[in-house]
Amino acid sequence: MKHYILLTVLVLFSCDVSKLSETKIVSLSKVKAVIIIQDSFNDTTLNSVRVKLTDGKQQIINKDIKILLNDVPLDLYVKNDLYYTKTSYYRTDSLTRKDSYYFEIQLPNSNIKYPLAFIKPRSVHKSTHFSIPEKSHVHEDVIFKWDNLYQPHFVEVTKGIQLNKKSTENITYHKFKKRRVDTLSDTTGTYLIPKSFLTDSLSTTNYLGIKISREERGLLHPYLLPNSAITYNYTIHKTIAVDN
Repeated sequence: MKHYILLTVLVLFSCDVSKLSETKIVSLSKVKAVIIIQDSFNDTTLNSVRVKLTDGKQQIINKDIKILLNDVPLDLYVKNDLYYTKTSYYRTDSLTRKDSYYFEIQLPNSNIKYPLAFIKPRSVHKSTHFSIPEKSHVHEDVIFKWDNLYQPHFVEVTKGIQLNKKSTENITYHKFKKRRVDTLSDTTGTYLIPKSFLTDSLSTTNYLGIKISREERGLLHPYLLPNSAITYNYTIHKTIAVDN
């Protein structure tokens, strides 16, 4: 009996799915939409397009709610997680880069497609170029360059380290250390990671992870809940091997 009560409590308090998932009457004013378009600066395709719907707190998983991108329906992806939680979002395998992205929503109680969000990304990033080395040495400054940068970008450097002190003969510990995020704003420039960042008495640097990103925001239906958003993210990930 105790186990049954505990299971019931877990179901009631761990489930993160909104009651709007089960109703056929859904108002757009009760929906929070977060749309993320991920672009990695490659030639023709995006990394991903995801649309997540919630009631502001809990996610809405309703197969009768349709999301369309440029008049093409997206797929509803649902995954069961641990402790009665779920992961859900709308997605697509058609990731060809477009000049603009127009999202619509069709609610269960209507055959009408309502405007949801729109974004037309700036095209200037196509001429932006970063020159990042493949490897470096622990006793050298690391420098990368860029040109044709017409909007500010953020850079984050992650250091992968190996601890010099071992607790046993056969175990080596690896960790990560992050440097603060900096902003790149000059049209042409260089970014220096000093060799002092690579060395200390307790660890050895094996590699550097470089993340360069920027984002744009688009237009949303005014009836959506606060904190709804459509974001177009540009991101580059590079790894620099560090010789010792």
